[in-house]
Amino acid sequence: MKIIYFVLIAVVAVSVTVIFVINPGINDDMHSKFEDMINGKAYKPFVYRTLLPTSVKIISQVIPGNIKKMLTKKVEESYLLSKIFNKLKWENRLAAEYFIATLLMYISLLGFAFAIRYLFNLFYISSKIYTNLFSVFALLALPPFFVYTSFLYDFPNLLLFTIGLILLKKQKWNIFIPFLIISTINKETTILLIAIFYFYYRDRLSKELFRNLILIQVLTYIAVKIVLYFIFRNNSGTFVEFHLIDHNLRLLKRYDLTIAVAFLTSFIFIFYKWKEKPSFLKVSFSMIFPLLIFALFLGYIDELRGYYEVFPAAIILIYNSVARILDIRVQQRESDY
Repeated sequence: MKIIYFVLIAVVAVSVTVIFVINPGINDDMHSKFEDMINGKAYKPFVYRTLLPTSVKIISQVIPGNIKKMLTKKVEESYLLSKIFNKLKWENRLAAEYFIATLLMYISLLGFAFAIRYLFNLFYISSKIYTNLFSVFALLALPPFFVYTSFLYDFPNLLLFTIGLILLKKQKWNIFIPFLIISTINKETTILLIAIFYFYYRDRLSKELFRNLILIQVLTYIAVKIVLYFIFRNNSGTFVEFHLIDHNLRLLKRYDLTIAVAFLTSFIFIFYKWKEKPSFLKVSFSMIFPLLIFALFLGYIDELRGYYEVFPAAIILIYNSVARILDIRVQQRESDY
């Protein structure tokens, strides 16, 4: 049974990764071109999200030059590969870097599937089949989020934020604090993990421990952001982008009914028997409100990938509601601490 599960997850993750790199693609946005991202020359704020791009750069430098040239030549000589690279707007000379990046994104997505399954088990007890299907369901729910463009840091963001929730729930403070460094290097929305900690644990820990932990987290986050700021201080772009007028207000004139219905349906499932659902998941999902504010002023409010930080909590809440409606046996763990 385990082998079947692992094979299924691996195959589904491959399919989702392929969709991710093809539609809408990872090299479309002029401010975060692939080559610029791995070389640290992309526009701010994208260049700050450097965990995976830097990893690609480091791994690429370890690969012998003759092997990279061989990969480039293979792409150029293969009709199929050259056509694929051309369609994806991938440069042939960066074949090795694209293969490395795709592999790392796939590994991140695979890790997310196992992490979200683990997170689910922290709150609910169910059969292995139902639990395994949940991680498959979580992967299959992702493609609708792939709109406008795909970014190298998206799948690592899903993985790292889910791991962050696990560490918070299990109170692994000695791991969580250094973990913040890695997660913040990937994307600045790690600050939402600090917010979740604040709202969930402010009345659950001793005042001294809570005060010390929140101070360490905030200082760690600020330190990482300062370092990233100085590393990329000469890059073009701004610390944030403002899109309230040039995009979001225009949506009021031509909102997508399909997206509206999908959102409404999702919220119905999320809030179904809301009072009975785990407090930790409810606090985690409440981060949708700051994300909506960020998206309204600093992003595209209809760019669904901007809500990945609430995806783990949302997908668990939705799955639990579906189980209740279908009368599938899923027992909530007694402790919500």
